[in-house]
Amino acid sequence: MRFITFIAVVALSFSAYADHHVQGAVGDGAFVALMVKAKDPDAYISMLKANAAPFEAIGSSMAGACVTKTGADYPGQMFIWNAFDSVEQAMASTDKYDPMKATPELTAIREVQYNVMFKPLKPFNLQPNSERLWRLEISPQNLRPFVDKITELEDALRAAGHKVNLGVFQPIGGGVHETIHLRAVSPTYGASGKILDDAYSGAAWMSIWSEATALIDRVVSDNFEHCELIFERK
Repeated sequence: MRFITFIAVVALSFSAYADHHVQGAVGDGAFVALMVKAKDPDAYISMLKANAAPFEAIGSSMAGACVTKTGADYPGQMFIWNAFDSVEQAMASTDKYDPMKATPELTAIREVQYNVMFKPLKPFNLQPNSERLWRLEISPQNLRPFVDKITELEDALRAAGHKVNLGVFQPIGGGVHETIHLRAVSPTYGASGKILDDAYSGAAWMSIWSEATALIDRVVSDNFEHCELIFERK
């Protein structure tokens, strides 16, 4: 019964998109994220930067790392992401790499939590750095209107002089762990703080944010992360 309910929710989510397709386009490609607990995140990232072979083997177009900086569920919370040109390629990568069969060097430095795929629900500029991540529960009928409001908000923030990329991502195969992701990406933490200063000062664009948040059923978590690019296909 739980499986049937899950399929119904997924179907409704995509149906909601079909019903509102004229209002906005989904983003390109897909992402695969491997959530881990790292003993030393910096050392783990350095190890990955030194060996591009795994990223090349699975056909990743880009890859990066995100380390949780505030509100971590556990020490060393982070994930490695791989970007692909399509959902097909993202799913095919799971046949090419099993994170549970890693080298002894990797096994010694990190503990795998789970992996998940994500589809961007709006165009998104991949320029990682200071990133605020909200995990959100949103009813299927409100998902497309929420994405439209976030797109409107992004335009308003940029018009106000903020360098920011907003992304909304739908999990695919996220189990009980993942919900809709909202990301606000700035070039520095200071730039992220400037947006918050404007928000607390009553910026005009806050009315759009209020309309967007009215469509959210529940905020599951709210974190800041530091993200960086560690591989790019030549």
